Amino acid sequence: MLKSTAITILGATFALTAAVGCSDTWDEHYSPDTGNVIDATIYGFVKNDAGYEKFCRMIEVSGYADLLNTTQTFTVWIPSAESLSEISLDNTDEVRRIVANHIARFNVSSATPKTKGVKMYNGKMLFFDGGTFGGIALGHTDIRLKNGIAHELNGMIPYSYNIREYIDTHDETSKLSEFIRRFDEEKFDEAASTPIDIDENGATIYDSVKVLYNRLFQHPIYGLGNIQAEDSLFTMLIPDNKAWDESYARIAPLFNVYNADAAAADSIRDTQTSLAVVHDLIFRSLISDATDDVPCTTTSGNTINSMGSFFGNAEKIAASNGLAYLTSRIDWPEHETFNQPILVEAENTAGRVRGANTTIYTRVASTDNIYTPEISDGSYIEVTATSVSRQPAVTFDIPNTLSGEYDIYARFVPASIDDYSMTTDSTRVRFILTYMQENGRSTEKVFSDDSYLTSGDKVTTIKVTENFKFPVSNFYDNLWLMEEENDEAAKTVTTKLYITTNVSSAEFNNNELTRRFRLDCIYMIPSQK
Repeated sequence: MLKSTAITILGATFALTAAVGCSDTWDEHYSPDTGNVIDATIYGFVKNDAGYEKFCRMIEVSGYADLLNTTQTFTVWIPSAESLSEISLDNTDEVRRIVANHIARFNVSSATPKTKGVKMYNGKMLFFDGGTFGGIALGHTDIRLKNGIAHELNGMIPYSYNIREYIDTHDETSKLSEFIRRFDEEKFDEAASTPIDIDENGATIYDSVKVLYNRLFQHPIYGLGNIQAEDSLFTMLIPDNKAWDESYARIAPLFNVYNADAAAADSIRDTQTSLAVVHDLIFRSLISDATDDVPCTTTSGNTINSMGSFFGNAEKIAASNGLAYLTSRIDWPEHETFNQPILVEAENTAGRVRGANTTIYTRVASTDNIYTPEISDGSYIEVTATSVSRQPAVTFDIPNTLSGEYDIYARFVPASIDDYSMTTDSTRVRFILTYMQENGRSTEKVFSDDSYLTSGDKVTTIKVTENFKFPVSNFYDNLWLMEEENDEAAKTVTTKLYITTNVSSAEFNNNELTRRFRLDCIYMIPSQK
């Protein structure tokens, strides 16, 4: 049997895919005429012509020599030697971009209609138009070779960066690029690889192709959108290094993390801060006028209402897969992005613990009830004691708290939602907030006030406290959720709110206050600075 030959295609800015729309009929129509074929592969042809010396070296530096020497079919457009004179062979990334921009899979004749795009090896779409390809005049065309076709060009095809490439190739965005590159890895692409043999165990052996994968953008559930994909359209607000530093400094205090290992805590804080900067910069549409304050939704699912302020005076740059807006300052709508209000619906059982001697009933408000428009999600819980001498209680997990200040509220539903005669049914409540300190230990803060009263005839919102500062965050980011062993159930929530009635025996026995309450939700709003 044949020995396995692995052809590894390295590259930080392209993905190898089959050409879109190339049917078997099309490929057959433009297959080389065996009577006029030069007895050389594409690589051999380029290597044996002194006029192509620079391009040949670029093919070798980029790692494509073996690929263009195989039996797989390709078309190559050979740039003129003069157009390559300023290209440094030491800049491997640039060399790879240029070479991939001059290669396509399958046989592509110069007779290709100008309306039919040619998908290049880097995924970009280029077109024949009269005597040009990709905007460059053609020289000698349709040179038929053993494994494809070669065309000569009178110049080099201009390179159009996609959004990811723009970030990676410009000095002013190096800090964003550095963070993104942390998540680059190579993955085997079975669809783009060619089966060449079967091993002794019956497994297929491939001429293997590896492509760039970045989970930050390409994860199927939590990814922010593949901004290097040429077959998608995005708009991205790109912070330059100045905007990155300012945003990082603003956001970092919200991600103070406790970990017994100080270095690990610093690493988590850095990653979560950097991720917060990137999290809401990408949109799955072309936003040609960012000064128009039409609300737009980011790929993370958050809605930006003041787009004009968010994009500010950013410079619009055309990309091969959309638009990039380069900015030196981001006016963050933080309550819509990295520092959002936290809402806990009381009727959700996850993260809810019933107190001793307590019964909890879930209620759904009828659509015609006068209180329903004020009730979040139209549902609430009724919390009662199993004994008249007991104070009923319930505890809620408060997820994803940051190390910032919050105003904390609890919203209660009146008893008259069920019976309009119960307008005097009221109770007093007490709250205990549990949270983690900077040393990793849990502590409690009690909030008890005579004014914490519910109403029998109106929805009541009680402000538990304002400007409460959490020393450390308890936040789980999307990168954590991308790990197969992690899910919502694996989260440890260190912030909890305990709610109980606070009614004396005299108040209860005299029917002044009851020992039950109806809770709609808890919500925490980041304090305004």
